[in-house]
Parts: sequence; structure tokens; C-alpha cells
Amino acid sequence: MTPMPENRIPLDEARRLCEVVFGETMGAPGEVIVAATDVLVDADLRGIPSHGIAVLPYYLDKWQQGQIVPDALPELVSETATTAVFAGNRAVGHYTSRLAMETAIEKAGVSGMGSAVVRNSTHNGAISAYTIQAARCGLLGISATACAPHVAPPGGRRGLHGTNPISYALPRPQADPLVFDLSTGHSSAKLKDKADDLGHLPEGTALDAKGNPTTNPDDLKDGWILPVAGHVGFGLALLVDGLTAALADSPIGREIPLVHETDGPYHGSFFCLAIDPEAFGGAEAFGRRIESLVEQIQEHPARDPADPVRWPGQRGWAAARENQRLGIPFDADRRDRLHEELRRFGVRL
Repeated sequence: MTPMPENRIPLDEARRLCEVVFGETMGAPGEVIVAATDVLVDADLRGIPSHGIAVLPYYLDKWQQGQIVPDALPELVSETATTAVFAGNRAVGHYTSRLAMETAIEKAGVSGMGSAVVRNSTHNGAISAYTIQAARCGLLGISATACAPHVAPPGGRRGLHGTNPISYALPRPQADPLVFDLSTGHSSAKLKDKADDLGHLPEGTALDAKGNPTTNPDDLKDGWILPVAGHVGFGLALLVDGLTAALADSPIGREIPLVHETDGPYHGSFFCLAIDPEAFGGAEAFGRRIESLVEQIQEHPARDPADPVRWPGQRGWAAARENQRLGIPFDADRRDRLHEELRRFGVRL
């Protein structure tokens, strides 16, 4: 057996960490533990470490603050043949979002399309996990999440909306789906990584606490971040607010408390949509067209032959295959820091 490289964590160790945190420490039921573990480990596998097991201390912090109730379960509030509304009840967001997409998938199987929204949801990880969930069933999946208002609009001086990610996944009959996952606002975690490399924040990504443009990474603590691509990110963020908070009748924009405000529940919201291609031009025709599109992308002349044009998700699926074999990239220093943080929350490793 090939030894595990020192800068990686075996998959079973990563899953076990999640199980210890959500199960043995937080007391979540089995189905909730499975959902959270699947979503976090999947993010690490696909090369999204900002939403993988490194985030475990965040969930422990929100649990201790009362913003996450591990043994709570979402409640179906209302439904039609094609829609459903859930109350999140501060349950673990990964489970709630997976259930919402399961519901949308079931409705799409009957009616051709199905959608669901969740009000008062909590952090649910990389939302591409839920569009992939639909794509694995042969359905086109779309998902979006509205979150705390740490993103200032173009020309503004303080946060108005969240990073409000949006994702889609296009199924392929015999291959991994095309997957797109965009945060409409700059990610503070990724900005910190950039600052570590550059010694400062990139221009045009953040404001200080007074609303002035800044490149000082220390300003991220009390300052604000900016939308991706200016008005483009802002416009998409408002679409996410409409699909999530407005449809779910949940707090919207600055009505949502900031992450560090702990005197009340966290009022995030989630939207998902599943579309059955068979209800339109047919699943076979859809698959054929998507494969044609993938071929066109792969054959497209690249400006730099060493950096070919890729379809959305291609790099992530390649990383997943490698990481399945070698383990999740996680060097010894990061592992030690993670273990130290977990122990501070009383996790017994």
C-alpha cells in the first residue's frame, strides 16, 4: 500500500473529524451527521478548502452561541405540486439544504420542475453540493443562498447583502456534470489567503470600517467586502435575495444579523430548483447538446497551450479523483491548528 503523503489527510480521518464534531460533541442525529460530513468532505475533495473540514470550528462556535441547534429538524410549512417552503428551525444547514433539494427532485420527477425554499436556515457549506445532487439524478440543478450583509454595494460605505452564492450543475449521461459555483461577493477567507501571498489585499475588494477603500487585511475584521465584478456581482446578489429571502418570506439584506451578532437566530435563506430535461426537449437531446458544448470547449483554441480552456467543474473533478486516491491536501501545520481549535471547543480527538 502506498503511504499517505505527509501533507494530506486520509478521507476516513476527515470524515471521522466531522462525525466527532457534529455527533459526539454537538449531539446531532445520524442523518444530520451524514449530510454535514458528505458536504464538507466533498468540498475538500473538489478543491474548495474554504468550505471543507477547516470550517468545523465555525460550526462549533455558532452552536455554542445558539445560532445552530444540532438536534433540530426543518419543518415543511407549505407545498404545491412544484414548490415547497421549509422552516429551517436553526437546524444544521447541510441537512436542511439536502432535504430541500431532495424535495425539489421528487417534484421534478412528477411535474418536470420542482423548487424549494428554506427560511431561517444556517450555513450550508459549498452550495454546489446541492446542484450536483440534482445532476446525479439527471436533472439540471440551481441553488442559491442569502447570508449576512457583509458586502457593500458599488459606491456604498457599509454592508447591504451577503456574499450570496449561486450555483448550477448540468447533468451529463456518462460523465461528471458541469458545475458552476460563484460567490457574488469576495470571499473573506480567500482574501486572507491572497493577503498572505501578496502582503496586502487586492485593490477593489474591501472597505475599512468607515467605508473607505482599503488593502489592509486587518480591516477585514470590522470592515466590509465588495461585490465580485462590481455591478455584475451586485446585480446577481439581488437576484439571490429575491430567489431566497423574498420567496421564503425571510429577513432580507440588512434585516439579517451580522455573523458576530449573537443576540438572536441567524436568518439565512436557501433556494433550489430541479429541472427535468425530459419535460422539455427530452433528456437524450439535452445530453447530446451538452456533450456537443463540452467538445466545443475542449477543442477551443487556447491563447496559451499550457492553459487550455476548461468547462466549469473540470478542474474540481480532476482534483476529486486525485484526492480520493491520495487524501485531502492538508499540511501538518494546518492540521495542528485545526486540532488546537477543536480542542478549545471541548472536542475530544
